[in-house]
Amino acid sequence: MTMWTFLFVVALTLAGPVTAVRAQDARAQAEAAFQGDVHATSGLQCASCHTTAGARRDAAADAALPRTAIAPMCSRCHSDAAYMRQFDPQVRIDQFSQYLTSAHGQAMAAGETRVATCSDCHGAHGVVRVRDTRSPVAPLNAARTCARCHADTTLMQAFGHTTTPLGDWSSGVHATALLKRGDTSAPTCHTCHGSHGATPPGVTEVANVCAQCHVREADLFRASPKKVIFDAMGQAECLVCHDNHAILPPGDALIGLAEPAVCATCHDASMNGATTITTMRDTLDRLSTTLSSARAVVDQAEHAGMLVDDARMALQTAREQQIQSRVLVHTFALESFAEAATQGIDAAENGQKEGERALEELQFRRQGLAVATLLILGFLLTLGWKIRQLGQNSSS
Repeated sequence: MTMWTFLFVVALTLAGPVTAVRAQDARAQAEAAFQGDVHATSGLQCASCHTTAGARRDAAADAALPRTAIAPMCSRCHSDAAYMRQFDPQVRIDQFSQYLTSAHGQAMAAGETRVATCSDCHGAHGVVRVRDTRSPVAPLNAARTCARCHADTTLMQAFGHTTTPLGDWSSGVHATALLKRGDTSAPTCHTCHGSHGATPPGVTEVANVCAQCHVREADLFRASPKKVIFDAMGQAECLVCHDNHAILPPGDALIGLAEPAVCATCHDASMNGATTITTMRDTLDRLSTTLSSARAVVDQAEHAGMLVDDARMALQTAREQQIQSRVLVHTFALESFAEAATQGIDAAENGQKEGERALEELQFRRQGLAVATLLILGFLLTLGWKIRQLGQNSSS
């Protein structure tokens, strides 16, 4: 026996107990996690998954379970309508068929094992229902779960992808709504890309994805001249102006012929549409300024204790028309936009007038109070002087 053979045998002998201990620890952790697993609470056991041709698998076989076998194994139950109906009559049974159409599933079917499979997203032994806030794919957790792969520089370089989606999305309006305001209806990764059939939307599909939430904007855009132009250019419609992950909140600054306005990326003052862009921006600025001025006046009157219900209603109307005007920007035409914006400006001006009237009434009341106070003070002084005179007359 050579020295190298001897050392190899010694290493195997020493590693054997360590490997066994690690396997025992892994099994203990899996058993502990499985106690609260949705499968355990439904009556399933270890052997329900860990079987090979009907025989229970041992630890060594479990460790060697190929990743390509995980999704087919899960589908044995999750694609069986009769079986799944026992637990939930509304449960979907098309997850596996969708997975096979996804970028992940297609790569896995081709032998690429570094892509996501069921256990990467849902977990293995501590699986909870999707609607459970502890689930890795619950709305508040989904982006971080996707980022375990999609923010991994080495892994993404292997597939020619960037690692920016999570950071970009986190800076956008959707993440703000979901993570800061707790609006679980706000879009996260699987809202736009799909879950089991996850695939980036194509150029012609983007508007359909956005339209699931932004119905009015989508309808207006589809009826606008920009629709034909963007389609002819092969542009991904909504993404041209709003981006995909780092989506900014809607604001008037997006419109105009100077940066950072998005219109300026394609248009300048010499091009068709420049007048429309400039008019829209000027009108929106006027509406915003008028509304801010009116709100300041009404706030002042209300803080002073005046009743400003009519003014508040006018401001609410102005705010609604401001939102409507921003929506109507997607027509890329002035007529309907100008009508809504003008109504907003008129409502804001009416609100300011109501606030100013309230302040004038407040001033009138203060002046009346001052005059009344002076009259009462004069009366008291006169009365005091009279009483003093009467006292002097009686003593003499």
